Order: sequence, then C-alpha cells, then structure tokens
Amino acid sequence: MIDLSDLILTVWRHRVMALATLVAVLAATSVYIVTQKPVYRSTESLQLSSTDPTFLSEVNTLTPLYSELLTAQATLTLAQASLGSTPLASIAVRTFTDSPVVDLDASGGSADVAQRSATADVSALADRLAFQSALGVSGVTLAVIDGPSQADIVWPRPALSLGVAAIVGILLSVAVSWLVDARWRRLPALAVAPSTASTARDASGPASEDTTVTIGDITRRSQRRARNTHAR
Repeated sequence: MIDLSDLILTVWRHRVMALATLVAVLAATSVYIVTQKPVYRSTESLQLSSTDPTFLSEVNTLTPLYSELLTAQATLTLAQASLGSTPLASIAVRTFTDSPVVDLDASGGSADVAQRSATADVSALADRLAFQSALGVSGVTLAVIDGPSQADIVWPRPALSLGVAAIVGILLSVAVSWLVDARWRRLPALAVAPSTASTARDASGPASEDTTVTIGDITRRSQRRARNTHAR
C-alpha cells in the first residue's frame, strides 16, 4: 500500500515535472475552450390543462405524448419554414413526474436563434393542433406559461472544464512523479551490479596469481633440496 507521506515527498522531489504536467493539461484545456463555438439555450415552459376530473391522474401519460408532438418531424418542418433561411435550433423537451408542465429547450449558435426557434416550435405545434385535432387529446389544452427565456451560454463551461482539468492534471502529475521516481530508484541498482561483479573478478585475479607463484616456489625449493641430497 502506498503511504501518503511517501507520495507527497515523491511529488515534491519531482515538483518541476509535476508542475509542468499540470500546466500542460490546463493549457490544453484552455485552448480547447477557446476554440469551441458557444451554444445558447432558451427555454419555454408550457402547461397542459383540462376540465376533466381524471386529468391529473393521467398527466404522466399526457406529457410524453405532447413532448413527442413538439419534437415530431412535421412540427420541426413547420417551425423551420417560419424561420426562413435561419437554421432551426436543436429542440429538446423535458417532462416532470406528476406535473402538467413541459419545458422546451432550444439550443443554437446564437441567443436570437435559440429564442426564435423555441417560439417557432411551440407555434408550429399549436397550428397543427388547430388544424388536426386528432393529434392531441380531446379536452386538453396547451398554453405557454413562461418564456422564451433569455438565452444563456450552456457550452463551453470554462469553470467546470478547468476544474475537471485541474483534477486530471493533479492525478497525472502524481502518476508521472511516481513513475520517474521508480525509474530513478532502479538506476543505482543497475549500476551497482556490474561494479560488484568487476570487483569480484579483480579480487579473485591477484589471489589466483599469488597462489600460483607460491606453488611454483615450493616446487623449485623441493627440486633444489632433492639435488642437494643427491649430491651428498
């Protein structure tokens, strides 16, 4: 198990590399944020209503139905026609459990397009319901209760993106510091191993030579003694 104090000391020993890693991640994220096109979102809130006493008990079935009608291709085509050459923003619908309220979100490349698209889509559905009553539910009406709201930028989100990048950068800095430190620990061990083997060879060489010389001396002395004895 990695000790936290050891980890902190490891990062501190390689603080330059750790800081460089963190800066690189933040710089890359900043470049990404700058190069992104802003996305604006405008929301229009709608409410279903009916005089039928069973309406509230059926609301969880009705809101998905009208949500599908708001995003139907026929509705989007009418909305696009009302905008002319301006591209229709992306339309998404949110429903809420046990609530007759439906939120329509229009997301586009400009605040004006987002607001106009939200209004155009709601108007397109109202026209369809007026001419094709069978599309909706008898006795149920759809009315705007709020919006379209002022369009806000929903992407990119610099604070969130940089926050996530900082966390990722710190984790990468720790990982890089740990790997570099582990590599540095292995280098002395690799250097000591050849040195130890060389020392052993150097130590064994002279010893063998000394032993050989000593045996030779003994042999020559024995021969001289034998000659001396024979001479006598």
